[in-house]
Amino acid sequence: MDMEVGDLLFVKGNCNFSPFIRFFLKSEYTHVTIAVDHDHICEVDLYRKMEIMKNPYKEYDLYRLKANLTSDQQAELLHFLQKKVSTSKGYDWWRLVSICVKRYFRWNIIIHEQDRYICSEIIDKAFQHIGIDLVEDCVTGDVTPIDIMKSKHIKYVTSVYRVKDSLKEKGSYKRSG
Repeated sequence: MDMEVGDLLFVKGNCNFSPFIRFFLKSEYTHVTIAVDHDHICEVDLYRKMEIMKNPYKEYDLYRLKANLTSDQQAELLHFLQKKVSTSKGYDWWRLVSICVKRYFRWNIIIHEQDRYICSEIIDKAFQHIGIDLVEDCVTGDVTPIDIMKSKHIKYVTSVYRVKDSLKEKGSYKRSG
C-alpha cells in the first residue's frame, strides 16, 4: 500500500531512549512521522534536525485521515513542513521532558525551545495549520504519538514491514479507535 500525503507512520522504536519513552508515555509507540509522498517522510527524531527523507522504517503501522485532504490542504501541509524543515534547530528535549513530567506527576508544565520539535508536536501543528485539530483536548503540540493515534479524525490502514526493499502488509484488519 502506497503512502499518501498526510499519512501517519507509527513506529515502535528501539533506540536507547525507547524504554524511557514507553514507560512515561504508557505507549508501545515511541515515534510518529508523516508522509510527504508515496516514498518520503518528514520527521524530527532524537538524533537529528527535522528533515524530509526517503522512508527508512522497516516496520510501522500506517494511519490515514478519515476525510481525504483536498489538493489545497495537501499543498499547504507540504509548504508548512518544508518551512519548518528550513528553520528547525533539532529535537526539543525540553518538550519531551515536560510532557513526561506532566503525564507522570500531573504537573501542568510546558517547556519548549523555539524552532525545536518532537515528532508528535510537529504533526499536531502541521494539521492545526490546515484547520484539522487531531487532538482536541490537548494544547497544540503538547501531544504524544498515542494521543494522535487515538484521534477520532484518523483511521488504521495497515501494518507494514519491509523485506529486501519490498513492502509487505502484515494485515489490514480494523483496530478500534
